[in-house]
Amino acid sequence: MARPVAPGVSSANPVLLLASGLNGPDDLLYTDDGTVLVGEHTDGHIARVGGAAGLVRLPQVVPEAEGIAQVNGTTYIADQFNARVVALTGTGVQTVLQLQAVASGENLDGLSSNLKGDGLIVPDSPHGTVLQVGVAGNVVSRVGGFARPAGAWPDPSVGGYLIADENASAVFELTGGTVKRLAGGLPGVDDAIRTDAGHVLVILPASGRLLDVTTGTNLASGLRNPQGLGFDGAQNVLVTESDNGRLDLVVSTFAITTPPANVQLAPGQPICYGIVRAPGFTDPVTIQEVVNGLPLTDPSGDTPGQLMPGRCIDPSCTVTLVLKSGSKLEYASITYRD
Repeated sequence: MARPVAPGVSSANPVLLLASGLNGPDDLLYTDDGTVLVGEHTDGHIARVGGAAGLVRLPQVVPEAEGIAQVNGTTYIADQFNARVVALTGTGVQTVLQLQAVASGENLDGLSSNLKGDGLIVPDSPHGTVLQVGVAGNVVSRVGGFARPAGAWPDPSVGGYLIADENASAVFELTGGTVKRLAGGLPGVDDAIRTDAGHVLVILPASGRLLDVTTGTNLASGLRNPQGLGFDGAQNVLVTESDNGRLDLVVSTFAITTPPANVQLAPGQPICYGIVRAPGFTDPVTIQEVVNGLPLTDPSGDTPGQLMPGRCIDPSCTVTLVLKSGSKLEYASITYRD
């Protein structure tokens, strides 16, 4: 299949390798088109993983790229080196918010959009505050009292945000101006997210773990300095491994398996694809959409599904497959040659 198993990671769930060769991958953002943006902290690039191209790097450079957020079609990046938030433009970057830098260089870390989708949540990490910021850079509110807030994640289930505080070794829930401690004993916790079932998941870089705080169980171990955390459209867990240069997918529902890249097809030959399921996930999975092709059969159990790709007039062409299970959507792009 085109998504190999991620070597070196231990988990009861399947763990797939989505990308390798990244330069110090840090924070990430899953986008509406099924691709993942990854900040490459080492060289300041933003990598886009998925889609027809597989892995491409955006032309803009942001020194020590950290958190990523999108608001109204604009992408915002936390620039740790320069202690600022920038917006990507067509030709470069524009400073939106300038924070006070510290001598250590350990400036802001995470970044997220707000619940309304019209502004940003910015953890001013070295100053122990979390800011709500408009897209024009105006500070709407600030909440202090944190040790070093490193990650922020909008949590619509509570109408607030999960804040990972790495120096406090704890995860907090920020609702309005109220801060509630959810869990402690989490050394260096860098990011936190919550599943639809209400489970809080965190990454612990030093111990290389993806931990379910709610149950106290490891979802994955053996990760090499995990620095980015998020969900894809099927609520599988995306994790970056900074020291491995990788983006991994811990399958908690289902993922698509595909043929190798640039598979050679005979005239009229369909493309077969399958799904890999997490233990206990038995919900039906069906075709939502096929771009540059026609759906033929849905996958069923161990029986792969089929689609008929469009005519390929270039050396290599791409068909995009979207599968659904309830509200969950999973994307895959398959390259092929006639």
